[in-house]
Amino acid sequence: MNSVTYIANDRYAFEVAALTAILRAILDERIGAYPRPTDPAEAYERVHVALRAARFVDLGEPRVINGRVEPERHGDLVEALATLAPDAVTGTIKADQVKLALAEVGAIFPESAREMDTASTLDI
Repeated sequence: MNSVTYIANDRYAFEVAALTAILRAILDERIGAYPRPTDPAEAYERVHVALRAARFVDLGEPRVINGRVEPERHGDLVEALATLAPDAVTGTIKADQVKLALAEVGAIFPESAREMDTASTLDI
């Protein structure tokens, strides 16, 4: 299990917006290329590069496994983000989906979530 990571609220919002934009662009390219199938490894690599550039989670050293560049750590987070399905209503990737993946798979939260977490433990 990943340790919990809290990042500044403004940076969290920026990173969520950036990841959402990348995932939407990948989806748009897939739609534009239809019916030609697209390589799912490309989405994985683009998300991997985006997370590595963001530097809010330590991915460790990159390594090549089965012809694909993978992170040393948090490959599950990269995979979860790269395989997000479009929202059934809007037909696109929503920021809430990215936030949910960051929380559930990566244990990554905005700093404001720490305040709520601390407040809830004080009530016990």
